[in-house]
Amino acid sequence: MLILMRTLIPLLAIAFWVAPATAQDFVGHRAFYNVTTFERGKPGEGTPVGTYAYELRLTCDGYVVNARMRLELDGGRATVVSEQQSQMEESRDGKKFRFEHRAAVNGKQTTFTKGEASLEADGGQARFSEPEGQTVALSAATLFPVGVSRAAVRAAKAGETSFDALLFFGDKVKPPEMANGFIGKVPRRLVDLPMPEGSGTLTEGHAPVYFRVGFFDAADAKGQGEPVYEMSSLTLDNGIELFGTHEESDSAIEYKISRLEALPKPTCN
Repeated sequence: MLILMRTLIPLLAIAFWVAPATAQDFVGHRAFYNVTTFERGKPGEGTPVGTYAYELRLTCDGYVVNARMRLELDGGRATVVSEQQSQMEESRDGKKFRFEHRAAVNGKQTTFTKGEASLEADGGQARFSEPEGQTVALSAATLFPVGVSRAAVRAAKAGETSFDALLFFGDKVKPPEMANGFIGKVPRRLVDLPMPEGSGTLTEGHAPVYFRVGFFDAADAKGQGEPVYEMSSLTLDNGIELFGTHEESDSAIEYKISRLEALPKPTCN
């Protein structure tokens, strides 16, 4: 069962490129989720398999993201413990991005990528220090995770219903992925999703936004083939994700928020 951390870091996208400086701003927070498996195409009550933690810290220049997921999966003869961690820094103007991603199975590291990316008016480049010396060319239209999410919420509030986007995450030495999807009505089963105890002003008065996205390899520029994987997300307009799903091949997981904490705002000149 392959699960990619990238879909658990709110991956929302838009049909047009909105300048990040004017996009929806988010609130610093730390969120915890319970993860379950379900039969693909039939979300609902599933089997608990692990936890997911996500932290978004605001800085004077941008954002710092830390995320970790731990799953205990049925491996037939024995339980397989899968762990994934991501650390990212992203500038507020969406032009600079630093990333570090790790994955391990039963305590043994399986993948590790680290590097930084930058964009100019005519495009940019991602430079990897692990694996050392590798580079990836980036289109000027490329978005990084937080910038994508901010712009997506703004698009939803503007009444947009579909989108195409390019996302660079950095977990592989590959070009940005094409994302195709829609912004739709909140599913009935999620309308009354309970908020974490004590979440207070972090959730009250904030509009929910529901997205469903298909991700395609860079070679499929028009996104007309079968998606490599699909995800959905229910996120408040201040960037707090309440619920999400990830579906790939014959496997699928969903995660629901269980705890939420506010993080302090930075003191900036």
